[in-house]
Amino acid sequence: MFQQKALRLIVVLFTGIALTVCTADSVPAQKKEAGTPKTSAKDTKETKTTRKKSKGRVPPHYGKLNLTQEQKNKIYAIKAGYKTQIDSLKKQLEELNNKQKTDCETVLTPEQKANLAKILAEVASKRKSKSKN
Repeated sequence: MFQQKALRLIVVLFTGIALTVCTADSVPAQKKEAGTPKTSAKDTKETKTTRKKSKGRVPPHYGKLNLTQEQKNKIYAIKAGYKTQIDSLKKQLEELNNKQKTDCETVLTPEQKANLAKILAEVASKRKSKSKN
């Protein structure tokens, strides 16, 4: 039983290695054409300050639809029309979440509140240390 598992593992490993070796040469992603010089943003005189700013973004996967500039502009206008309403709703949602948190904390005893504060402080310090790494 052990020998069969070991044999299967070896076969799978060698198959994977063989596929990797066979397909490695057909992946031209890192190859450069010899006659083509490398161009950069400096060469094309298109820097961050001279680039035209985007009006916004189209919804996910719309970029794959080959939209015309007119369609993109209409989508940008639609999104801009909803922006203030969405921002207002986001603010309301944040306020409701804060109120819910406050209401839940009123149920706790003073000891539980102190313990919760300690736990939340630990979580915040862990997040801070992870974000520094």
